[in-house]
Formats: sequence, structure tokens, C-alpha cells
Amino acid sequence: MRPMDHRQLGQANLTGSLLVAVPTLIDPSFRRTIVFLTRHEQEDGALGVILNRPCQRTLGEVTDPPEDLKNVPVFEGGPVETNHLLLARILLMESGARFESFAREEVQSETQLCDQQGFRAFTGYAGWSAGQLEREVKEKSWLILPPTQALLQTVHTPEEGISRWRNIMRELGPLYRLLAEAPDDLSLN
Repeated sequence: MRPMDHRQLGQANLTGSLLVAVPTLIDPSFRRTIVFLTRHEQEDGALGVILNRPCQRTLGEVTDPPEDLKNVPVFEGGPVETNHLLLARILLMESGARFESFAREEVQSETQLCDQQGFRAFTGYAGWSAGQLEREVKEKSWLILPPTQALLQTVHTPEEGISRWRNIMRELGPLYRLLAEAPDDLSLN
């Protein structure tokens, strides 16, 4: 697994890519996160959802969905509009990954969606203004990875989410592994 080099970013459209927070990114909103970019446009900015922060609640615990959807997992999608519930699925295809969001009314009438791979709910989302994400990538706050089946699999606990992030760091080499294993409070080391 090789991340995209920030010099390759240029005019690239990163929609469908994964942003992986580097170990030195200490902003609590994004510390140790894996973000799926749902939209990226040079002139408008970017939107995404955090894939590895499950709330350990189901859709049935936070709203009143159809019976077939009660067990859909809910994730912390990001720091923007956290009171907004986004229902979506992420599909991995040969051409890349695709994000499909659904209005509540659509889900009410298409309950078979819960049986589709990648269906989940998010509270909030992550957002970047035009040029902001590109600057953050250039500053080496984020690594850009292509989506894989393994990285898009649903995590069920916060510990499993952090473990998924750490596994990415381990694969990137000894320096990333060392930084990823460091405690949040270095005085505890």
C-alpha cells in the first residue's frame, strides 16, 4: 500500500479516496481517523465521513427506522453538523469506490438497502473549503490511499477502529509504526 505523494495531488480529484490521519495530527476531531472522501472539487472543497469511529449505537437506538434498518451501525462522521444523520452506503467497484447517500424517505421505502454491503449511518461529516485539504496534504497531515475491501469493512468498536488505523501505519514502515504506538500523553512513556 503506497499513499499518493502530495506532489501528485495537482488537479487530481480525490473523490472516493481515503484520507488517513498521520500520527502527528493531534486535532481531536481527526486524531487517528480514516476518512472516506465523498466529494472533492478543487474550486468547492471537499466532504467526507470518518469510517473508523463507531458510536456503538444502532440506527434503531437513535431514530425510528423501519424494522429492517434498526441494526444499521451509526458512526461519528465528522465535526460538522453532528446533529444531522446521514444514511449511506459505500460500494467498492473496479473503477473505485462510490458513496451513495439516501434521504430518510428513500430508506423508508427501500428497506432492502440494509442488506447491501457498506450501508451505515453517520452523525455529521467532515468538510474542507477550497484549497484547505490540499494545504493539509502538502503539510503532511494526511496520507491519501486508494480504498480497498479491507479498509472499507465496518468496524464495530472504537478499539477496532484505532486498530485499523494502526495497521495502516505499520504497513507504511517503521517510522509510522513508532509514531502510531506512542501514547497520546508522552509524559506517560
